[in-house]
Amino acid sequence: MLDIDNLRNPQIRLHGLVKADNRYTFYHDETNNIRKLYVGTQGLNVDTLKVFVLGGIVHEGVPHLIDIQSLRKALRIQKTAEEIKLKHVAKGEFLELLRSPQLTTFLRWIIDNRLMIHYHDIDPLYWSIVDIIDSILSGLGNSRWIPLHMQLKADLTAILRTHLPSTVSIFYRYGYPGITPENRKPLLNDIIALIENDRTTLPIFNACVLKGVLAAGRGLDCLDFIEGNAPNKLIDDFSIYYLNRLAVFKYSTHILDMEESIRGHFLKTPLTKDGKPVTHYRFADSKTEAGIQLSDIVVGVMGKMHSYFTETSSDDIASARTSLTGTSLQNAELLRDLIDASDAANIAFLHHVASAQDINKLNIFLRFLDNA
Repeated sequence: MLDIDNLRNPQIRLHGLVKADNRYTFYHDETNNIRKLYVGTQGLNVDTLKVFVLGGIVHEGVPHLIDIQSLRKALRIQKTAEEIKLKHVAKGEFLELLRSPQLTTFLRWIIDNRLMIHYHDIDPLYWSIVDIIDSILSGLGNSRWIPLHMQLKADLTAILRTHLPSTVSIFYRYGYPGITPENRKPLLNDIIALIENDRTTLPIFNACVLKGVLAAGRGLDCLDFIEGNAPNKLIDDFSIYYLNRLAVFKYSTHILDMEESIRGHFLKTPLTKDGKPVTHYRFADSKTEAGIQLSDIVVGVMGKMHSYFTETSSDDIASARTSLTGTSLQNAELLRDLIDASDAANIAFLHHVASAQDINKLNIFLRFLDNA
């Protein structure tokens, strides 16, 4: 059993979530769930690392009927289609999605019906490697590095992503993230060598600072967060993000798509309050829940958008944004307005587990009016 307040209260204090007690109705779906990420003799167990997104639509108050017949009619969905999916709205990768007039129809319908969006986006590589920096900073206990922790994590992510085959080889060699004490220095030495042999990924100053922090880590007696774990298992599952959403918004109602692996995890480790199971969520079939159908489209778009950001340089993203015209530009602005309105309604609706550089690409492309 897992007490809901033990998950909830630290997050509220850490992030200053002043509207966590508000009552909402959340609909949840997911995309790019690789289930597990590990390193084997042939490399990673997945061919491509796409950004996992858990999210969907949310509205204020208790659940109410969401009538999507007008949306189905506007999208010209055939009566034989039991539910609306992303494929009915747009196809292709992110920039191709933006060219779809049906996406314009969908985004306007969401806004006109006073719905908001919520989502976690999790870059699997970033989530897998941040413990390297956190272990070193925690071990050093040196406050002068703390203000730089987000930049250090972003720079390390950039280096390891640029040299992903070498990164995977290093991880396998030392059993990361379950390294042994004798592999502490060799692991950090090999990462430092990647930085030294790279001349283009990072500015010179950033590279020097990152190397300095990693070099300082070689003198520590332990790297707490990457020693003693199961070797080569980078991600076990994404269930914690479901649990966190349910915990933070414990006064809200949550309707989740029927994901058997997540449902099984909840049955195995139930959320409780004062020893009793919580009852503010349920699993449902998307065919009978319009909110989940809408959420499928939301997370599909967000998953493609954030994956595009991890795969594309800031300069190329800025260039792509400048070249947008017509329907593509209109959809980019509608996405901006929808994200902006949702964030303004409650800062806890949006959560990014990604490098600071990739999060900044969101602003580069969507051009938020407050530049944040």
